[in-house]
Amino acid sequence: MRIGVVSDTHDRGETVAEAVRLLLEQRVELVLHCGDIETADTIRLFKPVPTHFVFGNWDKDRAKLAAAIKDAGGAHHDSFGAIELAGKRIAWVHSHERHQLRQLEHSDFFDYVFYGHTHVREQHRTGKTLVANPGALFRANPKTCIVLDVATGEIKPIIVPVPARPPHPPNGTPPADHSDDAVGSVIVRSPLAITPPLEPT
Repeated sequence: MRIGVVSDTHDRGETVAEAVRLLLEQRVELVLHCGDIETADTIRLFKPVPTHFVFGNWDKDRAKLAAAIKDAGGAHHDSFGAIELAGKRIAWVHSHERHQLRQLEHSDFFDYVFYGHTHVREQHRTGKTLVANPGALFRANPKTCIVLDVATGEIKPIIVPVPARPPHPPNGTPPADHSDDAVGSVIVRSPLAITPPLEPT
């Protein structure tokens, strides 16, 4: 069985849709979301695959998000989630409350613990537990998620390409630049927002 793990999607619809497509290409049967979803629109993009969500510090309207998760056929877990698949115990958490991650990591109970919040892909082992952050789909370079083969224990990082910017419109005026900077945050540069020099008085 293969599962996908994502985090910190922060309502970036195009990137999330591409990540879901790539995870389905990898034949995942389940997705774990480590929080910072932000809106119901993002949740709907996970409808093609059963998804379990935990909430992060940017998930403000939890009742609305929980309703959207139910409508999409998913499941939500408030602060952390835990399931058993193919005899392996798996937990996931957002980790903005650091004590929860530490407790899960050092419990010597779980085979895998996944977490988000830092927007940095990494993995390490603590005792029997493999601890991994899948990276983020916003404010990360590159944007990543991961696939876990539960049977073999292989973890495969997936790089999610950023959608290409639209071409210039026919009138030749370049569109506002909504490109990512080096850490993936969106920078808006309007080509018309140029202040002329002041005339001397």
